[in-house]
Amino acid sequence: MGDFDNTKRAIGVGKLDDSQRKDMFNKFKSAGGEVIKEKPPAKEEESKRTRPEPKVRQSSVSRGTGEDNRGNNRGGAGSGYSSKQDPGAQKSQLDSKAQFEKEISSFSARFSIKLKCWLARVTSFGSSDLTPKFMHDFSIRAKQALIELQYSGNELLANQQYSPQLSKALDRINPLLVELLAMGQKLYNGPELTDITEPIMSAPESPVAIERVKNQIYSLFKRMYILYPYQETLKKSFAQAYDELQKLEGKPALIYANKKRKVLQEIDTLFDGFFDKLYLVVIRAENKNIPLISRYMETLLGITPEDKPGQRKSGENVPGGKPVETREDKESENAKDEEKQEEEVPLSKEQAYGLRLMQMYSIPKLRKKFDPKNEYANIPDADKALLSLFYFFEFDDEYSFVMTTKKIDIKPGSVNGVKVDYRQKMLDIYESTRTIIDQFRIYHDILKELEKHKANPGANYIEASKKLTGIEQKRTGQSRTVRLAIKDFSLKSRDALLTLIKDMKGKKEIVANMNDVLTLDAMESRKRLNKKPVKQCIMEAYCYLLALHDRIETGDLYGGLVELTPEQMKSTFGVDTEIAKETGTPDASELEKDGQPEVSQSVERTSGSQVTDSLSSDESDDNLDYLSDDDILPTGNPF
Repeated sequence: MGDFDNTKRAIGVGKLDDSQRKDMFNKFKSAGGEVIKEKPPAKEEESKRTRPEPKVRQSSVSRGTGEDNRGNNRGGAGSGYSSKQDPGAQKSQLDSKAQFEKEISSFSARFSIKLKCWLARVTSFGSSDLTPKFMHDFSIRAKQALIELQYSGNELLANQQYSPQLSKALDRINPLLVELLAMGQKLYNGPELTDITEPIMSAPESPVAIERVKNQIYSLFKRMYILYPYQETLKKSFAQAYDELQKLEGKPALIYANKKRKVLQEIDTLFDGFFDKLYLVVIRAENKNIPLISRYMETLLGITPEDKPGQRKSGENVPGGKPVETREDKESENAKDEEKQEEEVPLSKEQAYGLRLMQMYSIPKLRKKFDPKNEYANIPDADKALLSLFYFFEFDDEYSFVMTTKKIDIKPGSVNGVKVDYRQKMLDIYESTRTIIDQFRIYHDILKELEKHKANPGANYIEASKKLTGIEQKRTGQSRTVRLAIKDFSLKSRDALLTLIKDMKGKKEIVANMNDVLTLDAMESRKRLNKKPVKQCIMEAYCYLLALHDRIETGDLYGGLVELTPEQMKSTFGVDTEIAKETGTPDASELEKDGQPEVSQSVERTSGSQVTDSLSSDESDDNLDYLSDDDILPTGNPF
């Protein structure tokens, strides 16, 4: 090939035009030259050489051995082929997965996520914190929608009288209908929703860190994600179920039409409004632009085929539904509840004593003391916000002076080389109590609005029902706001007093006059802590705050319900609400003698021998029998 190129250069082929090329070609040909054809490409020749020969079918004499041999040959060839192909397939699969990860995590993908979250008002552009607007919207509208789905699901699936017949009627149409009803009912998870909404309730104007609520939102989004393709079928399930319930109960059709309208509206609220926003929260937390409907998203959420609808067969138990209880089931459940009550861990001495301090007054006496003008007469006795406010007023009236009085000599301290003014710190905490009063005024205004609406709902039934639902939602949210404000104050105050208690047990540097008897002025001489040692005044205030915080945090004053249940009223105050309503008395404890402080039986059981045996019957309700240090200190007398 190199000689041929040299010849071309020597002749000067590149400088010849077409006519000269043709003349030279004719001269070579007349002189005996031959035209040589171009060789085929090497790849074509190689493919021709490696092309397999056509197979010729051959007969075999021995069928058994021949078939076995052919089977063995086929197996060997197949195994050899798969062993050669698997590593390549795995490699290509890993490469495609890595490429996909790279695409959804690229700069443009992250920019797109931030932009979408900002446009939807879920987060700001430069921060992953969830905006207060989104969190408030979720805590009111989304939570109400979830509650409505659970309520409707319970009404349809946990009705002992009609649910079995209802399930059979729906199973004749499609077993999927009952399964979807149960899955819609299970969307609501009370503790999970509380964890999501609590940050915005405690700090209404502050963004919420996405990591703080990430796990709870992922869990909710997973349940909604499974139902997302079945939205329309879910609506049909509820509509058909209420039609069947109407046939069984025989009530007016308008009742069921309103229930259907309400639950279908809440399904739209969840899947047309909040589902997309929760999806944005997920991709913002992952910082990856994950497609909504994808295998990647299902893997991230941990969704298995068993989680998806379609598993239930006709006649099977309803997933998530409450089975019909028999008498034996109720008896066994009651026995278990009694065993649990017997096995309950007794309260600490401080908490038990704090509960006794809180429950010295019945509800009528709390009203008489803190609502002498009957401004809150329209609020039920069982209202959690009202009870929390009264207990806060009790602390403010009887114990809060330990945080503000100059008669307790509190010295500045030092923490890690930084000077701390404990007196000023407690004064700042006490100043925050104005928020509690303001929030309760808002709550009281909402109750007045609710009362007016019930008295005059208007002619349009649908609009009146819609407005009633909105007011009740506002009441629920504001009740939680009031209680959270009181809980936050009691927590900060409790911790501040605990610092003084620890110092009195240890270095004794902060409270200089801990053993002095505190004598109050004439105006305050009626207070319960008058003429008691400073150390005991601080400890009693601490015990009260501890009990108040625990009741709002995990006790009877906690939760999404705005009022105590009849069982809670009976266990806490000894009040049977049904009997009280029939007899016209607001509180059964009114029948007790005025000279005896009221302490509930449940508190007496839990406190046991860890606190003083009884309150002084010789003193008035405003005085408490003097306690020794061992009765109120966590580990005996530390002084």
